[in-house]
Amino acid sequence: MEVKLELYEFGEQVFKKHLIQSMEDLGPFLNGDHKFWLNVDSLNNQDLMEGLAAVFDIHKMALEDIKSNGQRPKIEDYGHFILIVIKMLYSKNQGLDIESEQVSIIFGKNYVITFQETPFDIFDGIRARLENPKGRMRKNSTDYFAYALVDAIVDEYYLLLEKITDRIEILEDSIVSQDKNVKLAEIYHQRKYIQEIKKVIWPTRELLSVWRKSENPLIKKRTAPYINDVYEQTVEIMENLEMQRESITTLVEIFMSNISLKQNEVMKTLTIIATIFIPLTFLAGVYGMNFENMPELNWRYGYWGTWLVFLSISLLMVLYFKRKRWF
Repeated sequence: MEVKLELYEFGEQVFKKHLIQSMEDLGPFLNGDHKFWLNVDSLNNQDLMEGLAAVFDIHKMALEDIKSNGQRPKIEDYGHFILIVIKMLYSKNQGLDIESEQVSIIFGKNYVITFQETPFDIFDGIRARLENPKGRMRKNSTDYFAYALVDAIVDEYYLLLEKITDRIEILEDSIVSQDKNVKLAEIYHQRKYIQEIKKVIWPTRELLSVWRKSENPLIKKRTAPYINDVYEQTVEIMENLEMQRESITTLVEIFMSNISLKQNEVMKTLTIIATIFIPLTFLAGVYGMNFENMPELNWRYGYWGTWLVFLSISLLMVLYFKRKRWF
Protein backbone atom coordinates (compact mmCIF):
# COMPACT_ATOMS: atom_id res chain seq x y z
CA MET A 1 0.00 0.00 0.00
CA GLU A 2 1.53 3.29 -1.17
CA VAL A 3 1.30 6.24 1.22
CA LYS A 4 3.09 9.54 1.74
CA LEU A 5 3.78 10.33 5.38
CA GLU A 6 6.47 12.34 7.11
CA LEU A 7 8.37 10.56 9.86
CA TYR A 8 10.80 12.29 12.18
CA GLU A 9 13.41 10.01 13.70
CA PHE A 10 15.20 11.44 16.73
CA GLY A 11 17.48 10.63 19.63
CA GLU A 12 20.07 12.48 21.70
CA GLN A 13 22.51 12.49 18.80
CA VAL A 14 20.16 11.78 15.90
CA PHE A 15 17.58 13.71 13.93
CA LYS A 16 16.39 12.58 10.52
CA LYS A 17 13.33 13.24 8.42
CA HIS A 18 11.99 10.33 6.35
CA LEU A 19 9.29 9.99 3.72
CA ILE A 20 7.20 6.89 4.36
CA GLN A 21 5.72 5.48 1.13
CA SER A 22 4.49 2.11 2.37
CA MET A 23 3.73 0.31 5.60
CA GLU A 24 6.84 -1.80 5.05
CA ASP A 25 8.97 1.33 5.38
CA LEU A 26 7.93 1.55 9.03
CA GLY A 27 9.53 -1.79 9.90
CA PRO A 28 13.08 -0.57 10.64
CA PHE A 29 11.78 2.09 13.03
CA LEU A 30 9.51 -0.13 15.13
CA ASN A 31 12.34 -2.00 16.80
CA GLY A 32 15.06 0.60 16.32
CA ASP A 33 17.10 2.35 18.99
CA HIS A 34 15.63 5.77 18.29
CA LYS A 35 12.25 7.35 18.87
CA PHE A 36 10.11 8.63 16.03
CA TRP A 37 7.14 10.87 15.35
CA LEU A 38 4.72 9.99 12.55
CA ASN A 39 2.28 12.69 11.50
CA VAL A 40 -0.90 11.66 9.65
CA ASP A 41 -2.80 14.60 8.19
CA SER A 42 -5.69 12.76 6.52
CA LEU A 43 -8.26 10.46 8.09
CA ASN A 44 -10.14 9.66 4.87
CA ASN A 45 -7.73 6.98 3.63
CA GLN A 46 -9.34 3.82 4.99
CA ASP A 47 -6.49 1.54 3.86
CA LEU A 48 -3.92 3.79 5.53
CA MET A 49 -5.81 3.86 8.84
CA GLU A 50 -6.28 0.10 8.86
CA GLY A 51 -2.64 -0.42 7.94
CA LEU A 52 -1.45 1.77 10.82
CA ALA A 53 -3.84 -0.01 13.18
CA ALA A 54 -2.32 -3.35 12.17
CA VAL A 55 1.31 -2.19 12.41
CA PHE A 56 0.96 -0.45 15.79
CA ASP A 57 -1.71 -2.78 17.21
CA ILE A 58 -4.18 0.06 17.66
CA HIS A 59 -7.39 -1.14 19.30
CA LYS A 60 -10.48 -0.82 17.09
CA MET A 61 -12.20 1.40 19.69
CA ALA A 62 -9.22 3.74 19.64
CA LEU A 63 -9.34 3.78 15.83
CA GLU A 64 -13.03 4.71 15.96
CA ASP A 65 -12.25 7.58 18.33
CA ILE A 66 -9.55 8.82 15.97
CA LYS A 67 -11.75 8.73 12.88
CA SER A 68 -14.75 10.33 14.62
CA ASN A 69 -14.05 14.07 14.61
CA GLY A 70 -16.83 14.89 17.08
CA GLN A 71 -15.03 13.41 20.06
CA ARG A 72 -14.83 15.19 23.39
CA PRO A 73 -11.22 15.76 24.58
CA LYS A 74 -10.17 12.72 26.58
CA ILE A 75 -7.35 10.30 27.40
CA GLU A 76 -7.56 6.50 27.12
CA ASP A 77 -5.06 3.97 28.49
CA TYR A 78 -4.67 0.87 26.27
CA GLY A 79 -1.68 -0.56 28.11
CA HIS A 80 0.97 -0.61 25.38
CA PHE A 81 -0.06 2.82 24.15
CA ILE A 82 -2.00 5.85 25.38
CA LEU A 83 -4.51 7.75 23.24
CA ILE A 84 -5.13 11.48 23.72
CA VAL A 85 -7.94 13.18 21.84
CA ILE A 86 -7.82 16.97 21.95
CA LYS A 87 -9.19 19.93 20.02
CA MET A 88 -6.82 22.27 18.19
CA LEU A 89 -8.20 25.82 17.95
CA TYR A 90 -6.50 28.39 15.77
CA SER A 91 -7.05 31.45 13.61
CA LYS A 92 -5.37 31.53 10.21
CA ASN A 93 -5.83 35.26 9.65
CA GLN A 94 -5.37 38.44 11.63
CA GLY A 95 -9.05 38.39 12.59
CA LEU A 96 -10.71 36.16 15.12
CA ASP A 97 -12.41 33.51 13.01
CA ILE A 98 -11.75 30.47 15.19
CA GLU A 99 -11.30 27.16 13.42
CA SER A 100 -11.49 23.86 15.26
CA GLU A 101 -9.82 20.58 14.41
CA GLN A 102 -9.56 17.31 16.29
CA VAL A 103 -6.04 16.04 16.94
CA SER A 104 -5.48 12.50 18.18
CA ILE A 105 -2.14 11.60 19.75
CA ILE A 106 -0.95 8.04 20.31
CA PHE A 107 2.32 7.39 22.11
CA GLY A 108 4.01 4.12 22.96
CA LYS A 109 7.44 3.12 24.14
CA ASN A 110 9.40 4.62 21.23
CA TYR A 111 6.83 6.25 18.97
CA VAL A 112 4.37 9.13 18.78
CA ILE A 113 1.67 9.29 16.13
CA THR A 114 -0.51 12.34 15.53
CA PHE A 115 -3.72 12.18 13.50
CA GLN A 116 -5.09 15.42 12.06
CA GLU A 117 -8.07 16.25 9.87
CA THR A 118 -6.13 18.63 7.59
CA PRO A 119 -2.45 19.25 6.71
CA PHE A 120 -2.48 22.59 8.57
CA ASP A 121 -1.15 22.45 12.13
CA ILE A 122 0.56 24.55 14.80
CA PHE A 123 3.48 22.18 15.40
CA ASP A 124 6.22 24.07 13.56
CA GLY A 125 7.71 24.98 16.94
CA ILE A 126 7.89 21.26 17.81
CA ARG A 127 9.70 20.51 14.56
CA ALA A 128 12.17 23.32 15.25
CA ARG A 129 12.83 22.00 18.78
CA LEU A 130 13.53 18.53 17.39
CA GLU A 131 16.35 19.96 15.33
CA ASN A 132 18.04 21.32 18.45
CA PRO A 133 20.49 18.64 19.67
CA LYS A 134 20.65 20.19 23.14
CA GLY A 135 16.91 20.40 23.74
CA ARG A 136 14.71 18.18 25.91
CA MET A 137 12.71 16.88 22.96
CA ARG A 138 15.45 14.44 21.94
CA LYS A 139 16.52 13.42 25.42
CA ASN A 140 13.18 12.71 27.10
CA SER A 141 10.75 9.87 26.49
CA THR A 142 7.69 9.85 24.25
CA ASP A 143 5.34 10.99 27.01
CA TYR A 144 7.30 14.26 27.15
CA PHE A 145 6.87 14.59 23.38
CA ALA A 146 3.11 14.06 23.78
CA TYR A 147 3.11 16.70 26.53
CA ALA A 148 4.91 19.13 24.17
CA LEU A 149 2.24 18.62 21.52
CA VAL A 150 -0.58 19.23 24.01
CA ASP A 151 1.27 22.24 25.41
CA ALA A 152 1.53 23.75 21.90
CA ILE A 153 -2.22 23.33 21.46
CA VAL A 154 -2.99 24.90 24.85
CA ASP A 155 -0.63 27.80 24.07
CA GLU A 156 -2.76 28.52 21.01
CA TYR A 157 -5.77 28.82 23.34
CA TYR A 158 -3.81 31.55 25.13
CA LEU A 159 -3.20 33.43 21.87
CA LEU A 160 -6.88 33.29 20.96
CA LEU A 161 -7.83 34.46 24.46
CA GLU A 162 -5.41 37.40 24.16
CA LYS A 163 -7.04 38.40 20.86
CA ILE A 164 -10.48 38.23 22.46
CA THR A 165 -9.28 40.27 25.46
CA ASP A 166 -7.80 42.95 23.20
CA ARG A 167 -10.98 43.11 21.15
CA ILE A 168 -13.15 43.39 24.27
CA GLU A 169 -11.01 46.29 25.53
CA ILE A 170 -11.42 48.08 22.19
CA LEU A 171 -15.17 47.51 22.30
CA GLU A 172 -15.30 48.77 25.87
CA ASP A 173 -13.52 52.01 24.93
CA SER A 174 -15.80 52.46 21.92
CA ILE A 175 -18.98 51.84 23.91
CA VAL A 176 -17.95 54.15 26.77
CA SER A 177 -17.16 56.89 24.21
CA GLN A 178 -20.54 56.15 22.59
CA ASP A 179 -19.10 55.29 19.20
CA LYS A 180 -22.05 54.90 16.83
CA ASN A 181 -20.21 52.29 14.75
CA VAL A 182 -20.31 49.66 17.51
CA LYS A 183 -22.91 46.99 16.88
CA LEU A 184 -24.43 44.62 19.42
CA ALA A 185 -23.58 41.73 17.08
CA GLU A 186 -19.86 42.41 17.60
CA ILE A 187 -20.24 41.95 21.35
CA TYR A 188 -22.14 38.70 20.89
CA HIS A 189 -19.45 37.45 18.50
CA GLN A 190 -16.88 37.82 21.27
CA ARG A 191 -19.14 35.90 23.64
CA LYS A 192 -19.48 33.17 21.00
CA TYR A 193 -15.68 32.88 20.73
CA ILE A 194 -15.39 32.64 24.52
CA GLN A 195 -17.99 29.87 24.55
CA GLU A 196 -16.10 27.96 21.85
CA ILE A 197 -12.88 28.01 23.84
CA LYS A 198 -14.65 27.22 27.10
CA LYS A 199 -16.39 24.23 25.52
CA VAL A 200 -12.97 22.85 24.60
CA ILE A 201 -10.84 23.86 27.59
CA TRP A 202 -13.15 22.33 30.23
CA PRO A 203 -12.76 18.68 29.08
CA THR A 204 -9.10 19.37 28.26
CA ARG A 205 -8.53 20.23 31.90
CA GLU A 206 -10.19 16.95 32.89
CA LEU A 207 -7.98 15.12 30.39
CA LEU A 208 -4.84 16.54 31.96
CA SER A 209 -6.10 15.76 35.45
CA VAL A 210 -6.51 12.10 34.49
CA TRP A 211 -3.15 12.09 32.69
CA ARG A 212 -1.18 13.32 35.66
CA LYS A 213 -2.75 10.63 37.88
CA SER A 214 -2.06 7.79 35.44
CA GLU A 215 0.10 4.89 36.65
CA ASN A 216 0.94 3.57 33.18
CA PRO A 217 4.72 2.91 32.96
CA LEU A 218 4.80 4.85 29.69
CA ILE A 219 4.36 8.02 31.76
CA LYS A 220 7.60 8.82 33.57
CA LYS A 221 7.82 10.62 36.91
CA ARG A 222 10.09 13.30 35.48
CA THR A 223 7.32 14.28 33.04
CA ALA A 224 4.78 14.84 35.83
CA PRO A 225 5.85 18.45 36.59
CA TYR A 226 5.36 19.40 32.93
CA ILE A 227 1.90 17.85 32.83
CA ASN A 228 1.04 19.69 36.06
CA ASP A 229 2.24 22.90 34.49
CA VAL A 230 -0.01 22.64 31.43
CA TYR A 231 -2.86 21.62 33.75
CA GLU A 232 -2.36 24.86 35.68
CA GLN A 233 -2.41 26.73 32.37
CA THR A 234 -5.85 25.32 31.57
CA VAL A 235 -7.07 26.37 35.02
CA GLU A 236 -5.76 29.88 34.40
CA ILE A 237 -7.41 30.00 30.97
CA MET A 238 -10.71 28.94 32.54
CA GLU A 239 -10.44 31.74 35.09
CA ASN A 240 -9.63 34.28 32.36
CA LEU A 241 -12.55 33.04 30.28
CA GLU A 242 -14.89 33.61 33.21
CA MET A 243 -13.52 37.12 33.65
CA GLN A 244 -13.98 37.91 29.97
CA ARG A 245 -17.49 36.44 30.00
CA GLU A 246 -18.37 38.81 32.85
CA SER A 247 -16.81 41.66 30.89
CA ILE A 248 -19.01 40.77 27.91
CA THR A 249 -22.10 40.82 30.17
CA THR A 250 -21.06 44.25 31.46
CA LEU A 251 -20.52 45.52 27.89
CA VAL A 252 -24.00 44.39 26.89
CA GLU A 253 -25.47 46.22 29.90
CA ILE A 254 -23.52 49.40 29.08
CA PHE A 255 -24.49 49.15 25.41
CA MET A 256 -28.19 48.78 26.26
CA SER A 257 -27.93 51.63 28.79
CA ASN A 258 -26.45 53.87 26.09
CA ILE A 259 -29.35 53.02 23.79
CA SER A 260 -31.80 53.82 26.58
CA LEU A 261 -30.05 57.12 27.27
CA LYS A 262 -30.19 58.04 23.58
CA GLN A 263 -33.88 57.17 23.45
CA ASN A 264 -34.49 59.23 26.58
CA GLU A 265 -32.70 62.20 25.00
CA VAL A 266 -34.86 61.90 21.90
CA MET A 267 -38.02 61.60 23.98
CA LYS A 268 -37.01 64.57 26.11
CA THR A 269 -36.41 66.71 23.03
CA LEU A 270 -39.74 65.70 21.50
CA THR A 271 -41.53 66.36 24.80
CA ILE A 272 -40.03 69.86 25.09
CA ILE A 273 -41.06 70.65 21.51
CA ALA A 274 -44.56 69.32 22.13
CA THR A 275 -44.83 71.29 25.39
CA ILE A 276 -43.88 74.51 23.61
CA PHE A 277 -46.55 73.95 20.99
CA ILE A 278 -49.35 73.27 23.52
CA PRO A 279 -50.10 76.97 24.31
CA LEU A 280 -49.49 77.93 20.67
CA THR A 281 -51.97 75.30 19.53
CA PHE A 282 -54.46 76.56 22.13
CA LEU A 283 -54.23 80.16 20.87
CA ALA A 284 -54.40 79.05 17.26
CA GLY A 285 -57.49 76.99 18.08
CA VAL A 286 -59.23 79.86 19.85
CA TYR A 287 -58.69 82.34 17.05
CA GLY A 288 -59.39 79.75 14.43
CA MET A 289 -63.06 79.53 15.43
CA ASN A 290 -63.86 82.72 13.44
CA PHE A 291 -66.74 83.98 15.60
CA GLU A 292 -68.24 87.33 14.44
CA ASN A 293 -67.70 89.04 17.82
CA MET A 294 -63.92 88.49 17.98
CA PRO A 295 -62.51 92.05 17.76
CA GLU A 296 -58.92 90.88 17.17
CA LEU A 297 -59.93 89.36 13.83
CA ASN A 298 -60.46 92.79 12.33
CA TRP A 299 -57.41 94.37 13.91
CA ARG A 300 -54.96 95.65 11.33
CA TYR A 301 -51.94 94.22 13.13
CA GLY A 302 -53.64 91.08 14.43
CA TYR A 303 -51.60 88.66 12.29
CA TRP A 304 -48.22 90.14 13.24
CA GLY A 305 -49.35 90.56 16.84
CA THR A 306 -50.22 86.88 17.02
CA TRP A 307 -46.77 85.92 15.73
CA LEU A 308 -45.21 88.19 18.33
CA VAL A 309 -47.20 86.43 21.07
CA PHE A 310 -46.23 83.00 19.67
CA LEU A 311 -42.52 83.85 19.59
CA SER A 312 -42.61 85.43 23.04
CA ILE A 313 -44.28 82.42 24.59
CA SER A 314 -41.83 80.04 22.87
CA LEU A 315 -38.82 82.07 23.96
CA LEU A 316 -40.00 82.33 27.55
CA MET A 317 -40.64 78.59 27.74
CA VAL A 318 -37.22 77.77 26.28
CA LEU A 319 -35.56 80.07 28.82
CA TYR A 320 -37.54 78.44 31.61
CA PHE A 321 -36.55 74.92 30.52
CA LYS A 322 -32.94 76.07 30.20
CA ARG A 323 -32.98 77.48 33.70
CA LYS A 324 -34.38 74.20 35.01
CA ARG A 325 -31.58 72.39 33.09
CA TRP A 326 -34.02 70.13 31.34
CA PHE A 327 -31.82 70.25 28.27
